[in-house]
Amino acid sequence: MIYDRGDVVILPFPFITTDGVQQKARPALVISDHSIERRFDDVILAGITSQRTDAIKQTEFLIEEGTTEFFLSGLAKTSVVRCEYLMTVPVEIIVRKLGKLSEKDMREIDHILKISLGLR
Repeated sequence: MIYDRGDVVILPFPFITTDGVQQKARPALVISDHSIERRFDDVILAGITSQRTDAIKQTEFLIEEGTTEFFLSGLAKTSVVRCEYLMTVPVEIIVRKLGKLSEKDMREIDHILKISLGLR
């Protein structure tokens, strides 16, 4: 399946704890543009978390419960797109699509990504 820029997806995300490597299903935002020809089917994602939504940083984007954006995202609770937490993964490990962010939100995320990556 092809995932589009702005899609909110779920994937098994590996993380390291004192007990070793574990995987949990986590949401992420597709930030790569697949309307252009690419060499590989990898997808570039920004991590999404529901932790620490009260102190948003310059490199984060808030998706608040009760808003249209939240409803369209398919997320379960208020969450933050962490534009400093980027990953490239094979498309095959994505489990499913939850929802999609609007073009307006993606323009704001583009701006935040530029800040995060030090681009002018």
